[in-house]
Amino acid sequence: MKKAMILFTIAIVLFSISGCSSEQDSIDIGEIEEGVDYFIFDNAGISLPLTSFKTLNPLYMDNLSYYHLSKLIFEGLFEYDQNLQPIPRLASTYTISEDGKTVEVSLRQDIYWHNGEKLHADDVVFTIGIMKQAGADSFYGKIVRNGSLTEDLSIISARALSESRVEISFKEATGNVLDILTFPIIPEAKGADALVMENYIPIGTGPYKFAEHIKFKEVHLESNEQYRDGEPQISYIVGKIYDDRELILTAFETGKLHMAPTIGVDWDKYEHNERISIYEYVSGDHEILAFNHMTGLFSMEGADSLKKAIFYGIDRQSIIDKVYLQHGTQVDTPLHPSSYLASLSSDRYGFNVDNARDLLESAGFVDSDNDGILEDSEGNPIVLRMLVNHSSDLKMKTAEMLKTSLKEIGLSLQIIHPSGESSEGLAEDMTRIILEGDYDISLLHWEQSTIPAFRTFLGMNSIYNFAHYSDENLEEILSRMELVWDENSKIETYEEFQQYYVETIPYGSLLFRNKALLVDSGISGDLEPTYYNLYNGLENCYLTMSTN
Repeated sequence: MKKAMILFTIAIVLFSISGCSSEQDSIDIGEIEEGVDYFIFDNAGISLPLTSFKTLNPLYMDNLSYYHLSKLIFEGLFEYDQNLQPIPRLASTYTISEDGKTVEVSLRQDIYWHNGEKLHADDVVFTIGIMKQAGADSFYGKIVRNGSLTEDLSIISARALSESRVEISFKEATGNVLDILTFPIIPEAKGADALVMENYIPIGTGPYKFAEHIKFKEVHLESNEQYRDGEPQISYIVGKIYDDRELILTAFETGKLHMAPTIGVDWDKYEHNERISIYEYVSGDHEILAFNHMTGLFSMEGADSLKKAIFYGIDRQSIIDKVYLQHGTQVDTPLHPSSYLASLSSDRYGFNVDNARDLLESAGFVDSDNDGILEDSEGNPIVLRMLVNHSSDLKMKTAEMLKTSLKEIGLSLQIIHPSGESSEGLAEDMTRIILEGDYDISLLHWEQSTIPAFRTFLGMNSIYNFAHYSDENLEEILSRMELVWDENSKIETYEEFQQYYVETIPYGSLLFRNKALLVDSGISGDLEPTYYNLYNGLENCYLTMSTN
C-alpha cells in the first residue's frame, strides 16, 4: 500500500506528560482517508530524562543528562557532524590565520535569540569574556583546557569587527581551534546574570526555548517559532528529573518517558517490543590494555614483538560478541572509529594465531618443557599479571576471555585485583598499583571527550601515563598533532600517529563500547544520536500514530 501522511492540529494535547492528569483526552480526528498508514501529530510534546543537576547555567554544567538537553537550547559557533568534524553552526564562514592563532568568523544573518533579539558579534565577545570569569573548572573552561592543554583561560580573547564578524585570538597556536569554538554562545543581554547559578533563565538560539523549571521535578521547553530551519513539529519537551539511570529506564519502560539511554549491554531484549525503537551508536568509552613499560617483560628488548603477538592472539571480535553482546567496535588505535581522522589502514591486528606464534618464536620464546607455556631465554615461564577491577562484570568476563586466548599462543595470564571495600577504595588501590608498577598489564577504561587527551595518557611527563611509556618519536608526533590545524595536514599528521601507534603499541586498543538510545516508536524523523549529542536531529522529528 502506498504510504501517505495527514497532518492535523490537536487543540487539546493527546499525550499528557506533565503528570498533572491521568485521564486521556478524547479527540475527534474525523474520517481516516483510505491509504493513510499513520498520522503526524501537531502541537504535541514528549518527555525526556534528566538526573539531578545544580544549575541550568551552561557555564557551570556538571550533569551529562542536562548537557544533552541543553544542546536543544544553546548552540556554538561550530558543532560536530557525524564524523566528529567541527562544522559551522552559528558561524557562516571562517578564516584561520597562517600561524593558527587567529580565526575570523562571520556570523549567520538568520540567527535570533529566544528573546527575539538578533545574534551579534558582541554576544560572542561577551561569552568568551564571561567564561574567563567562570574559571577553568567551568564547563566552558574544560572545553578550552581540553583543546589547548592549559588551564590559563587568558589564552583566548575576542573582539567584534562588525555586527556580524568577530575575531578570536589565541596566545598560542592550537590544532583544536574549531573544536574549542563548539562551546555554547550566550547573549550579552544576560550581563552579570550570566554568572548566576540559582534561578538561571536560559536564553539560547536553538530549536527549543526554555519555558519553566519546577525545581527537583521538571524542566519545560517550547519549540522556537523563529528557528531558522523552521519551527520543530514536536511542540514542547518536558525534562523529567529522576534520582538515577535505573529509575529513568523504569520510567521509560512504563511509558512515562519517550526516550531513555540504555544501561549495560543487554538492550536486545527490547528488539521485539513494537513500542520501542533502538538507536545504537559508538560511545566514547574506549577499553584498553595498559602494558607496564617500566618493569618486567614490556621494558625489555623484544617487547614490541610480544605486544604484537598478544594482539594477534586476542580474538577481540569474540569478546565483542560474547561479553558485549555484539555492541562494540573493534579498533587498533585510540582514534574514535567515527572520526574523520581515523585511518582504515591502521586496522592491522586481526585475530591470527599463526602470526602470534611466529612473532613469539622470532622473539626467542620457546616451550622447552612442552607444558604449553613459553619460556624466555633463561628458561623462565612467561606469566603475565593483569590488573583488573573485579567490581566490573564486563571487565572480569573480558579478562577471562583474554586469559583463554593467550593460553592458546603459549602465554600464561594471572588475573590480579585491587583491594578496597568501596568503588573509591578500589580505584585508589588500582592507581597505587599502577603507579608503583606492580603489574604487567592493566585492563582500563578511557572515557574520551570529543577532543581526546592523547598527551595526557601518552605524554612522557604525564602522571596519567599509566603505561609508563616513554618515546621521544611519539612525543614529537604528539607535539605536531597539537599544533596542526589545516585539514589536509591534520589528516596526514594523524595518519602518521596511527601508523606509529600500531607499530609500537603504547597501549593496546581493544574496542569502543556501543551504547543505545531507546525511543518510543511513535517518534519518527531524522534522529541520529551520538555520544556527544544524544538528541541530535530531534528538531526534525515528529510524533505519529499508526492507523492499523
